[in-house]
Amino acid sequence: MRGLEAPPKEDTASRLAARMVVLVLLLGAAAIAIFSATTNQRIDLTEITRTGGIELDDATTVDGVRFNVTEDPGGPLPVLILHDVDVSGSLPLEALSQSLGDKYKGVRVDMAGFGYSDRVIAEGPIHTASGMADLMAGLIEERFDGPVLVLGVGFGGEVGADLALTYPHLVSGLVMVDSDFWARTGYPENLMGLPWVGRTATYTWETGGRFALESWSPYCEEGGWCPTAAEVGLRDNIIRIANTTDSRYAFRRTAEAALAPSNLEDIEPPVAYVWSTDGPVSEDTVNRVSEGISGMGVVQSSTFQAQFEDFAAVTAALDDVQSRGE
Repeated sequence: MRGLEAPPKEDTASRLAARMVVLVLLLGAAAIAIFSATTNQRIDLTEITRTGGIELDDATTVDGVRFNVTEDPGGPLPVLILHDVDVSGSLPLEALSQSLGDKYKGVRVDMAGFGYSDRVIAEGPIHTASGMADLMAGLIEERFDGPVLVLGVGFGGEVGADLALTYPHLVSGLVMVDSDFWARTGYPENLMGLPWVGRTATYTWETGGRFALESWSPYCEEGGWCPTAAEVGLRDNIIRIANTTDSRYAFRRTAEAALAPSNLEDIEPPVAYVWSTDGPVSEDTVNRVSEGISGMGVVQSSTFQAQFEDFAAVTAALDDVQSRGE
């Protein structure tokens, strides 16, 4: 009669490996928690300036949101300039606005949550292209006697397209610069939209964190646009406004709702597109926009970002839509 046999021993190597994996995960979670807590404290200590206490040279309020507006010197034809997804708003577009010649007057607007305009910390339609377009329509009606030319860069071009589609009577012509309706959000933008680490990631990469300035001028080291010391200083003032990170975080949490590509063909005002051939927008994207918008002119610029490096290309596009809109 055989005695009881000892149970087989577990694989010691496998047990050690499993414990190591668990330990690494726990250490990683602890590190993230500490970093998030430290960063959130830094946000609360840094963002202390209230937008209501900032004296603006020119502002327009629409639906309770105060917009910072800058009218640059220029000619008789106003051009409403809408910036890309950039916490500094229209600040980097000052040189472009002042280089449109004696025919156009650049009117730069910081959209909701950007620049010196009011912060919006609740996610929702106001952070979408269509929501921004509704507010810009109200701003045009408040400030101008008739339809205006609209110049939109990146996301600003998507807002401009929605504006031209929904409110054609307010837009005499539209110029889009490197607007990509089919772009997929990547890293770190996806990280910014997460519920736990998103606020920390937004601060780190978009507002006041260690990688924010690199994200602000991604082509600087490659020969593209680099901000001046004065521009960096002005941006520092902007990121100290209360709720800046929370407003940008709300933008990232809001589901993307740009102009549906199938609606491009319904835009009535004349449209031109400025394509920076060395930048991130593909030729396929430009072709798809051209196919959607009948008669759209395309101006190519051998640059990373035409809005910073090729003012002549942008002005040529404005001339195109302005002449076709007469």
